[in-house]
Amino acid sequence: MTIAVFKEASEDGKIQMHFEELLKNNRAVFVEELLLEHFSNLIKFVKNRASEDSSSGSKKPITVAEVEPLVKDFASRWKAAIELMHKDVITSFSNFLRGMDILRSALTQLLLYYTRLSDCIKKIAGGSALNKDLASINSIVFEIKKYSMTDFLGH
Repeated sequence: MTIAVFKEASEDGKIQMHFEELLKNNRAVFVEELLLEHFSNLIKFVKNRASEDSSSGSKKPITVAEVEPLVKDFASRWKAAIELMHKDVITSFSNFLRGMDILRSALTQLLLYYTRLSDCIKKIAGGSALNKDLASINSIVFEIKKYSMTDFLGH
């Protein structure tokens, strides 16, 4: 709302740009906090272990035993967690369109984290044993589209 007022009232766009930057930064913080609330173990693993350079040899290699609990936890509750995130966003934002835009950003970021986990598993010796427990990327994309369409249609 503040940005809209500055767009109409200000000839100098510096103040408007300042508030747009604040909005962008706070939105990113909200998205990350929302994801951490529901997927903290996955995110911590992806940020800390999956992004390590495996050729450096400074850290022990990632094992199936290390990622299996993450995969099984995600598979058992990702849809329910997305529903909870949806409810959080609905109650946190009075502007419905802004809230749904933030939810889509959060779901897209979740997809990126999960894709990184999946890519990491492909590089682990014996990682293919986890394929039966991995949620498919297509299922997650479908769920993101479902929320986008449902919310757009007002259901």
